[in-house]
Amino acid sequence: MNGNSRNKDTPLATKYFTPEVRFDTNYMEDYNQPKDHTMAGATESFRNGEVQLEQMSFGGDIHVDNVRGRVLTMFGLFATTTPRNDGSAGVGQWNLNDAYKYFSEAWGGYHFNVNHGLNIDAGIFVSYIGLFSYYNFDNWAYQPSFVSSNTPWFFNGVRIQWFPTEKLKIEPWIINGWQSYAKYNGHGGLGGQILWRPHPWLSFVFNNYGMGTDTLGNPGRSRLHTDDSAEVRYFDRPESLGLDKMAFSVTGDLGCEYGGSVNGSVLAGGNKVSCHNNSNGHPKQSFAGWMLYNRFWFHKDLFGLTLGGGVLDNPGRYLTLLQPINGATAVSGTPYSAEYPGSIFKGWDSTVTFDYMPSEFITFRFETGYRYSSTPYWSGRQGITPPGGNVGPVAYNNSVGTGASYICTNGTTSAVSDYSPSVMGLYQGFGSKNGFDLPGNVSSSCGEQYGEGWSLWQPDLRKSQWANVIAIMVKW
Repeated sequence: MNGNSRNKDTPLATKYFTPEVRFDTNYMEDYNQPKDHTMAGATESFRNGEVQLEQMSFGGDIHVDNVRGRVLTMFGLFATTTPRNDGSAGVGQWNLNDAYKYFSEAWGGYHFNVNHGLNIDAGIFVSYIGLFSYYNFDNWAYQPSFVSSNTPWFFNGVRIQWFPTEKLKIEPWIINGWQSYAKYNGHGGLGGQILWRPHPWLSFVFNNYGMGTDTLGNPGRSRLHTDDSAEVRYFDRPESLGLDKMAFSVTGDLGCEYGGSVNGSVLAGGNKVSCHNNSNGHPKQSFAGWMLYNRFWFHKDLFGLTLGGGVLDNPGRYLTLLQPINGATAVSGTPYSAEYPGSIFKGWDSTVTFDYMPSEFITFRFETGYRYSSTPYWSGRQGITPPGGNVGPVAYNNSVGTGASYICTNGTTSAVSDYSPSVMGLYQGFGSKNGFDLPGNVSSSCGEQYGEGWSLWQPDLRKSQWANVIAIMVKW
């Protein structure tokens, strides 16, 4: 199944511990050829033209009497790229991103012999919102569509799993927030999953989330989200040396944010938003997307072929991944990427994936994929790193850290006095010059007026990306 490991055996398993080890190494070729080798806007695509270790994890499941637990470490690119998308660490102290960055899963709990099982676990656990697994070995494709890339891989909190029947799981969540180590504001998140597999060839999963106030610095803005998927195996001839199996998965998501503070600039997260377009003068802040994948297996599951893709519409861009321009993170933000009420993001993508699986413990994967966005978003030839490397900020959003300031073409920081969309021209929809059309009457410390020689450095952002992936993934 998409999002589930195909392993049938676990070497070295004991009565009390079932080990798990994963390696995921890839080589990616982005046809935009960014000279800083940095690919942006995805959860699996990070570096161009290099062999990179995306994931190295080890751990396993502990089961002693009714006491249970699981730990899986997280090394490689995932250890850096996953925490940078969590802005909750910007609230308070103790460097939570450092504390948790090397764990993808870490929880403990207890199994009660109620009905077909009742589990209560606490810690960091995977979400499966968006159907695809956190781990590429488990999936039908390497780079999932927008719905999966822009929804959580993990939650931090308490999970209750109740199995009233052998075909039904009901799983409430009491969590800190939307893929967050901590709470962004005063409210945590509530959610849950219903998993129903009425037949061996049919599976449904329904995920819902609410209550969380997950916008950094805006305690009054709340989030709702629903994510629903179905998987259907519609052909099964396991002994065939030709086509032996076919299945498809379909996922649809709807979500929105509403409320918020009336104080602060739009770029600083101020202004109220609405689930409906211009309701009471408040911009629409919503998420709507779907994706469809079809999988073919050949020669007794020795080979696999997946065709798929999806679309996304995310007004306000509150879930659109922030590009690491000048080293930006979800905490620092960046003035180079519009994420404010009224901004837009629409996109679609497609992939073709071929797998060679000579053993249940290894997959050789070859994939090509094309992604398009309505505004410049993907790294272009000149890249998204300033001349001379990342430059620290003057101030932006009252944040401290690399990524928060405009940069001059000589590699110094620009002192810009006004980040409001009306001044910076952001409402013009990123219409020119690699995505920015700044008015000429805004001055800076770059030594020239903006628009007079373009002394303001700009990231090279494009509306499309076509990339190939070769990966070797091991899991036992």
